[in-house]
Amino acid sequence: MGDRLQQAASQPEGFLLYEGGKVAEELRRSVTHIRVAPHVRKIPDLAFRGCDKLIDLQLNEGLQVIGERAFYGCGSLLNVKIPSSLTKLGQWAFSYCSGLIVLQLEGGVQSIGDYAFSYCAALRHVTLPPSVAAIGEGAFCRCSRLVELQLKEGLQDIGSGAFEGCKSLRSVTLPSSLINLGDGAFFRCSGLIELRVNEGLQVIGGGAFQDCTELQSVALPSSITNLGDDAFCGCTNLARVSLNKGLRIIGEAVFGDCTALRSVTVPSTVTELGACAFCDCTSLYEVILLGGRRLLNLEFVNVCVQREEQEQGLLDREALDEMLLDEDREFIFSDCLLNDVKVSISWAVTERMARLPHECMLSVEEKIHNMRRLELQQDGNVLACFPVVDSRVTDDEAQDKTFEVRDTNNETARSLHQVLQLIAFHELKESSIVIELAMWMSRIDGTTTVQRANCRVAVPDPAKILIMEYCGFAGFLEPAIEGA
Repeated sequence: MGDRLQQAASQPEGFLLYEGGKVAEELRRSVTHIRVAPHVRKIPDLAFRGCDKLIDLQLNEGLQVIGERAFYGCGSLLNVKIPSSLTKLGQWAFSYCSGLIVLQLEGGVQSIGDYAFSYCAALRHVTLPPSVAAIGEGAFCRCSRLVELQLKEGLQDIGSGAFEGCKSLRSVTLPSSLINLGDGAFFRCSGLIELRVNEGLQVIGGGAFQDCTELQSVALPSSITNLGDDAFCGCTNLARVSLNKGLRIIGEAVFGDCTALRSVTVPSTVTELGACAFCDCTSLYEVILLGGRRLLNLEFVNVCVQREEQEQGLLDREALDEMLLDEDREFIFSDCLLNDVKVSISWAVTERMARLPHECMLSVEEKIHNMRRLELQQDGNVLACFPVVDSRVTDDEAQDKTFEVRDTNNETARSLHQVLQLIAFHELKESSIVIELAMWMSRIDGTTTVQRANCRVAVPDPAKILIMEYCGFAGFLEPAIEGA
């Protein structure tokens, strides 16, 4: 008894040894130091809410649960160390602890409740242990001075608005264990410059990085399949975006108002572009669609260009409109600087070019460079360029502009047709040489005295026709036969 009295006498005024249960209102108004007794396993909801004079808190090892709003509004609290025994941190547990500077989370905590540390305006550094698998909705929202955030492998889910309004945050690395990034997770983190997204993340929620106005570049891994609506909307300094194969859905206004974005390449796996996905990207001058196989009608190139049939074209109109127009038939790239849309035709051209001898390939490359509607990139990708035109039926200036992608006068189709003709010519020539050599060798046996030069048999044009048809070169016949 004497020891306890002596210990109590040595404690500062306003000290409380908490041993469980409710705390009287008058005590909450005056307490400045709290130490939780070793046997306490749970701090109930609202236990120390509004203790605005509390400056020091010691949580015991063995504590398992901190209830909802347990320390809500303790504006003078300076630091908190969460013990490793804690398994549950309730909603709003330390919300509005506006003076909280230091937060230490020991390994053991599995989840951080919704808004648990929201509006802790003085908090500067947060390191989450590997045990944390889930960060709740708004858990650290409006921590306006938070400059450093370390997320460890093991984290799987970041809730909606978890770091909303953390405007001093400069860099974020999302671990490979992360599966879901909630809506608005980093909304209006206006100081965010660097974002690293590791392979593993599948969904970026709507508005996840909306209005991150200092963000300059984004490289998304192939594991991401879905970009939610407004995911990067309003990122006005975003100049470079890398979208990888595997992405299927780009939601509405995902890159809307990204006024520094100049070029974007849409992977072949993308099947849906949401309304206004790139609206008001006023610096965007280049769009490359890699899914050309489903957007183009190569039968037109093979047959209809020669026959001057105009009822169909190189573009698969239905597939292209589904990709580039919204439900109201508004152009997804409205208010951009686009003069044309570029569609990859590498699957029809580059693969065949690669099989040609080097000098033949150079001949085809030169031909492409001379075609106004075709483009050969440094990586060997070949693009077909289609003009973006105003599709208004009248000249009424009051009428809203509507745009669509067209192959005007079939110029792109004709350019592609000429390149494919040249490739077919080189392919046929190589095939003819091989056949001629085979026939040449077949006329020589071990006893003949006939000179080999006299044994060569030229392949006649009718045979070349058969070779062409067999190899699928029908339609390129006349210009491809040497000497025709």
